[in-house]
Amino acid sequence: MPSGSSPGGVGVSAEIRSLGTPRLPAKTRERKGIQSVEIGVRVLDALAAATGPLPLREIGRLAGLSASQAHRYLASFLKSGLVQQHPTTGHYDLGSRALHWGLAAMSRIDEVESAAEALKRLSTKFDVTGMVSIWGERGPTCIRMQRGSSLVGTDVGLGTIFPVLGSATGNVFLAFLPSSMTAPYVRRELDSARQRGAPAATARSVAETSAKVRELGYARAHGHFISNLSALAAPVFDFQHELVAALALVVRREHLEKDETRLTAALLAEARGVSKALGG
Repeated sequence: MPSGSSPGGVGVSAEIRSLGTPRLPAKTRERKGIQSVEIGVRVLDALAAATGPLPLREIGRLAGLSASQAHRYLASFLKSGLVQQHPTTGHYDLGSRALHWGLAAMSRIDEVESAAEALKRLSTKFDVTGMVSIWGERGPTCIRMQRGSSLVGTDVGLGTIFPVLGSATGNVFLAFLPSSMTAPYVRRELDSARQRGAPAATARSVAETSAKVRELGYARAHGHFISNLSALAAPVFDFQHELVAALALVVRREHLEKDETRLTAALLAEARGVSKALGG
């Protein structure tokens, strides 16, 4: 048999050629991606992060491209409607198709389910009770709950209405909602405290509490709503940076004192992650 021939008479080199280019594993192909698309996304990201239309050179600088390179991408985006160009200044901005895509993505996001998934991760990791609350007709209302061992024997659950002044969840709504929405609830709780002969907050202390929550980015409460339990709560914002929900963790006071730094960091990271997913 001649050298380099197979039993069927086909040369080895021919067999190799017939195999074509070896196919890479799917994972490798996905990781490699398409570089030009990734560069194009940088151009769009530069426009999305801006507060208004940008000149060509500035877009190139932000995307890490020369002006001529950026122009080629922008020309294609103009044709597709992803970008528009101001007729007088020549500056570029996001176009109607970018708006359409953004709205389509937003319409498919369920903020409650996103928050509930974040809650599940926190509760599982730290064995704490987690709650998602929204602003309802009667105030901050728990609509999702992941129970941990710290809430055994309490009646807190779905549908629980939290006070705006005496709970971490309520303090988040107090701090980040317009005062026109929260003021009637504040007055009602202050009146109730006076009728019971309990120490009542002052307008100054309410304002200071709200300012502190906004400064820290979260609220904390110890035994105000449930004796011997402490709570941390963080806001979730939508794409208009409006408060849509509060994520809260409820733990025994000694647990919080021992692990407050880790719990707070994890809660804030999850709340910010949900906000980012919502465009906030």
